[in-house]
Amino acid sequence: MADIDEEDEELAILKEEFQWLLKEEVHSVLRHLRHILQECSKRFLLRTTDNESGDATWIHQEGRSPLVKPEKYLLSSTNGSDNIRGVITVFGDNICQADITIRLHRHATHVYRTFIKEDIPWKLQQIQDAGNHLQSAMDCIASKGDHYDFQTAQEVVKLMEEFMICLQRARSSLLSPTKYSLDQLYKNKSMRAFNPPLPVDSIINFYVHHSKLIMSTYYLTPAQGIRLQKPSVSSIDSKLGSVFEVGQYRYEVAAQYQVECEVPWLSDVVTLFTVALQTSQQLKDKLPEVIV
Repeated sequence: MADIDEEDEELAILKEEFQWLLKEEVHSVLRHLRHILQECSKRFLLRTTDNESGDATWIHQEGRSPLVKPEKYLLSSTNGSDNIRGVITVFGDNICQADITIRLHRHATHVYRTFIKEDIPWKLQQIQDAGNHLQSAMDCIASKGDHYDFQTAQEVVKLMEEFMICLQRARSSLLSPTKYSLDQLYKNKSMRAFNPPLPVDSIINFYVHHSKLIMSTYYLTPAQGIRLQKPSVSSIDSKLGSVFEVGQYRYEVAAQYQVECEVPWLSDVVTLFTVALQTSQQLKDKLPEVIV
């Protein structure tokens, strides 16, 4: 009989701890996550809320985020090459200005200069995608405000899983650039941003990898007498001699150069995404311990 009373008492304690977790700690973690996301959102042009409770409707801000402003960066080569030089201005998810100087491969002494201007910016799709996934994560958390009454651990786990999927996609957008074939890069509509247009035997691509903004340049020559390969070479690991087809023409990559710059706020965002994911996982890990 004493054993039964002791088991009932232990069960009552477990239930009390479980209720405390659902009513108090879960909401404490959610408030912390909202704060992290709001810090992230300051780096993007997103809609925000006017409080930290999550109960308010998320609204579009007409003004700019205080941390989102045009920032100028110098592109430089990691190996000291001067085949490409450039200065770019990044605003949010756009390269709104650029001054690029290219030493053409076929004429070592011939320098070609081109620009990007505000009226036709280069869209950094990875940053836009990261912002969209961040917004989805913010909406997910906002759906459960401070006064929401969680009834089961499964309900919390489901929320965390949905939230983490959004954050993982946001983080991956910056850490894992999409691999495009040379054929896709050649036809990329963003190339229209350059004025004057690039020579027909040149390709430029911008992409983000972690905290770096990278510009890759490819110089092409007609591919004569070469067996055509499928245009599967990516923009990140392309190799000299790769062949691809555009209409009736075949091209071979004769040279490839890369310059880059460090964008500090991208590093901040990746760190915040990582902290939010770790915090969410820690909450998930606690739940099975009290479900008895």
